[in-house]
Amino acid sequence: MNDIATGQADLARFLDDPAGYFGHSLTRLMTVPRSELDALQRDGVRARFAQLRVAIPMLERLARQRQVAAVDALEDVVPVLFDHAVYKSYPPSLLDQHRYADLTAWLNRLTAFDLSGVDVSACRSIDDWLLTLARETPLAVCHTTGTSGSLSFLPWAKSEWLRMFGTYPVLFFQDFGDFGRPPARLQVPLNLPCVYPFFRSGGMSHTVANDAIVHIIAGGEERFHAAYPARLSADLLLLGARLKAAAARGRTAVAAGPELAARRGEFEMLQRDMPAHLARFFAEMRKRFAGQRVFVLATSNLLFTMAQNGLAQGISGVFAADSVVVTGGGKGLELPADWRDTVRRFLGAGSIHDCYGMSEMAGQFIACEFGHYHAVPWIVPFVLDPADDRLLPRRGRASGRFAFYDLLVHSRWGGLVTGDAVTLDWDGGCPCGRTAPYLLRDIRRLGGPARDGDDDKVSCADTGETYGEALEFIGQGGDAAEHQGA
Repeated sequence: MNDIATGQADLARFLDDPAGYFGHSLTRLMTVPRSELDALQRDGVRARFAQLRVAIPMLERLARQRQVAAVDALEDVVPVLFDHAVYKSYPPSLLDQHRYADLTAWLNRLTAFDLSGVDVSACRSIDDWLLTLARETPLAVCHTTGTSGSLSFLPWAKSEWLRMFGTYPVLFFQDFGDFGRPPARLQVPLNLPCVYPFFRSGGMSHTVANDAIVHIIAGGEERFHAAYPARLSADLLLLGARLKAAAARGRTAVAAGPELAARRGEFEMLQRDMPAHLARFFAEMRKRFAGQRVFVLATSNLLFTMAQNGLAQGISGVFAADSVVVTGGGKGLELPADWRDTVRRFLGAGSIHDCYGMSEMAGQFIACEFGHYHAVPWIVPFVLDPADDRLLPRRGRASGRFAFYDLLVHSRWGGLVTGDAVTLDWDGGCPCGRTAPYLLRDIRRLGGPARDGDDDKVSCADTGETYGEALEFIGQGGDAAEHQGA
């Protein structure tokens, strides 16, 4: 086989199974030489652009506008990175008027899959629409939710969720630093009890992902334990987002609509004392799995609150020391510096895997013991000048707007310009031994005048609060209410 064919085969293997390409080794993943990594990522982005430009109408339109015909260097892709607001660029009236055929036509311009034949005429809610797409297409669409009162919809393929979580046995079930020693290859599924203090299903990314977690980690529904077996309603989250937007603007009427009013009883039942419900859930998990190895996935604020309450009651070391805890929590979340130690003491887990990620990215930056978020090889990071989105040098330390290209996804365009302000160290050299570029911990939403959508996203940590506010609103029994801003 000649060198060109060998390179193409290696690239195809990397794009199909990035963790497997590096031998399923966490240490190898995090110590790829910069020259090797840049070349692999450049070829990957070049291949994805050639593949997806002809398949995704919105990308083709942007490429024509920016006069980008090919990607020959990593820098070439920056002009055709999507602004994150593109995933909510539909007219809001499509949701208000339940025009799901038109919403599907809009989404069809953002995915490589053909959605033109999907019949959504029977859909009467966002939940109906999402479930129909999941049933009739290869997609498992997820949404974000924002205080501006609109939802972003991300056309993920079901296979992409599986590929993303297929990397978890490498990223979170291995120890970094076993240089020269082949990793212990874990048999998938891992058949571990999974403790998840939220809803089993829904359209939010961390609920859509549960199907993949069941397949990769739990190995069956009987080992996946969600605090709420119900579905997290996208319609109710949209209402909660609009309530927040109304409160921010002052006295503004917000209509719930007859569809939500009809579900009042269901929402009232879920509303009843969510903190008490979670406390009972954790008590049951503690009773069932005390001293056992488990997998826990939860936001950092929830874990910290739960740990504080448990330690106050004299409870500590609940699970086995080799349990795996993966967490994040959204930008701007204020927790004490020792919150990880508090969670560790309560749960008994030897380490807490703190991550930075987002619904639009099939990968995470994973914090090391020095508090730096390290990139995985299939995420190509960029830092842009917030004033004009000019690419800042990919060397030394750069502070600005975070952007990236995600090589793992193939059903949509993986390039995105976010609303996050970051500082990225391109030269690596972290004392932990990982050589990949890393983000400093101070990650925030961009402040001041910003483009549409920059500050409108409710983080994962805020979702429960938003949901609860919507439940309270519905429980009051009116179709409209007024909220006074602070």
